[in-house]
Amino acid sequence: MMTDIFVEYMVKKKVGPKDILICLGASVLAALILFIGLMLTPVLPMLPFLVLCGVVYGLYWVISSRSVEYEYSITNGDIAVDKITNRRSRKRLTSFDAKAIEEMGKYTENAQKLRGRRVDKTFFASQTDDGKDAWYVIAKSRKTGLTLLVFSPDERCIDAIKPFMDRRLKFEIFGRN
Repeated sequence: MMTDIFVEYMVKKKVGPKDILICLGASVLAALILFIGLMLTPVLPMLPFLVLCGVVYGLYWVISSRSVEYEYSITNGDIAVDKITNRRSRKRLTSFDAKAIEEMGKYTENAQKLRGRRVDKTFFASQTDDGKDAWYVIAKSRKTGLTLLVFSPDERCIDAIKPFMDRRLKFEIFGRN
């Protein structure tokens, strides 16, 4: 009798150069809008206050939306990946069955090969933008079609996926483990 397997794992995305550029760009844009709003003070005295409130809220929203976490859930071979933005919104990126995995491995070792691969959807759900120390999975999903997922699972996640994978593929990737 096989017991149920359930593993959840959260990964916080590290702040990268892209995130810093977005925050800097938003700050410059906010300063520009505030300057223009202040120039309109003689015409409409209430407008600068409203502009200030809108700009501060918009800047807060843009900067806080760079705080991203990914949740991997593995339940008896069903794999689901959710994106959580600033702990205020959750979105399901993809879900698929471990039996639907066509290819799997370390991302950094196979990144060049994967760039030329045709897939319907690509999701980066790893700790870093460049996929350092990440794994990749190519699987067929009912909602997203042939999907390339780059993610940062821990050993428990990998161990929860192994029993439900195709035997031949599991042997190719992990050997006799």
